[in-house]
Amino acid sequence: MAVRLGPVGPGPNALEGAAAALCAVAAMAAVSALALVLLGAGSVGSLWPLTMAVTAMAVGGSVRAEATGSGAAGSTDSGLGALFGGGGGLGPSLSGAVQVVPLGVTLVGAVVLWLAFARRPRSRRLDAGEWAARAAGACAAGVLALAVVAALGRGEITVPDSATSGPGDALGGLGGPGGLGGGGMADLATRYEAQVGTTALGALPWVVVTLAVGCAIGRRLRFPLGGTPDRLRDAWAPSVSAVVRTLLVLAWVPTMLLATVGTAVGGRAGTAAGAVLLLAPNALAVLLTLGAGAPWTAAAHPVESAEGSPLASLLGGTGATGGTGGLLGAGALPDAAEDLRSLAVGGVPLWAPALGLLAVVLVGCAHAAARAGHPSLARAPLGHRGRFARHLGAAWRFGIVTAVVLGGAAWLAEASGRFGISVFGGELGGTRAELGGGVVPWAAALGLLAGSLAGFAGSLLSTARGPRAPR
Repeated sequence: MAVRLGPVGPGPNALEGAAAALCAVAAMAAVSALALVLLGAGSVGSLWPLTMAVTAMAVGGSVRAEATGSGAAGSTDSGLGALFGGGGGLGPSLSGAVQVVPLGVTLVGAVVLWLAFARRPRSRRLDAGEWAARAAGACAAGVLALAVVAALGRGEITVPDSATSGPGDALGGLGGPGGLGGGGMADLATRYEAQVGTTALGALPWVVVTLAVGCAIGRRLRFPLGGTPDRLRDAWAPSVSAVVRTLLVLAWVPTMLLATVGTAVGGRAGTAAGAVLLLAPNALAVLLTLGAGAPWTAAAHPVESAEGSPLASLLGGTGATGGTGGLLGAGALPDAAEDLRSLAVGGVPLWAPALGLLAVVLVGCAHAAARAGHPSLARAPLGHRGRFARHLGAAWRFGIVTAVVLGGAAWLAEASGRFGISVFGGELGGTRAELGGGVVPWAAALGLLAGSLAGFAGSLLSTARGPRAPR
């Protein structure tokens, strides 16, 4: 005889929600560690703090770094040479920050969070109070756990000489034989630190959005709204479910396949597998929004020293920067920008296959949403009536969902980084790199257009196929 379980108090429900969040954070850390092992990160520093830093970045935490040249001075000159070359310990230093979200880690955490959160005996459904207690526990534990992760994400790595050849050349005048010192910038001892504040700020919306989307598309746990809110959810859930589930499959089936093959093969394939494990969903987001027409740009810009800086003028005037008239000189990265839409793969513009992929994905999702939705819930915008009312209703709902998803994907896929060269605590120059270029509004607007067209076509296709067979 089945025993029907009664309501559970808020305490146990909050603990279950907290446990779900902790499971998600543990899964994120495991994926981060695996990717770092495949990338060979253990050769430059301790894996534990690196894993914590990457996990913090997965919810929007930024990482700051500072490096000081540790190469021994090769000159015994006095005066400025001794001061900058190592005798005075006031040599040039590099500092920087990076902002990128490894969506591979983010999505693993979101899926694990929802699966653990929704795990519940099937003999009863949660009421509103129990659901709220579980959600509060998950939010509190997620924010606290990820803040602790960010606090642990600090350490030191040794950047090999090959990785600093650009900055090293730029600093040749300061540390090279012809400059102020005579030492080099090889073997940089770089201290990095994940920012606790940005991580905690990103953790809360990550938990909230995951639970909200899960409740909208999940079948095992549904928050009882009642009345009109329940009808609205039933109307919008098919579109949200079709898009989210399809993108999860597109992001993770190739990722897991490539990661498995790369792990088994090792070598360069293993390194590529580590990068794919972290950034494959980022690449998918760029590709789909590029297909919609979003103007993605990869750019690198030199950062000039503060105008009127006496130290910069002194170094430029004395030839201490290698005789190029500036600190970075010939070793600096040029000011360059590349529009990704102009790139070609095998002679075919990148936007063409991206557009084809987006069209197939959106029409397929729209068709699935139209088949899953009940005809009575298909309301056309502005009260329109007629033979196309149902199709217009499917089009505007699917267009809005597509705009939100593509706009959010573009926002998460944007990345930026900056490094600067400092002496006496004053920045004399550096480089700023970014991937983006204001693509979020474009992705949302073009996603609305593309999604509306796909929603209309998918609804027409669903009608042409006839009603679903009863299950």
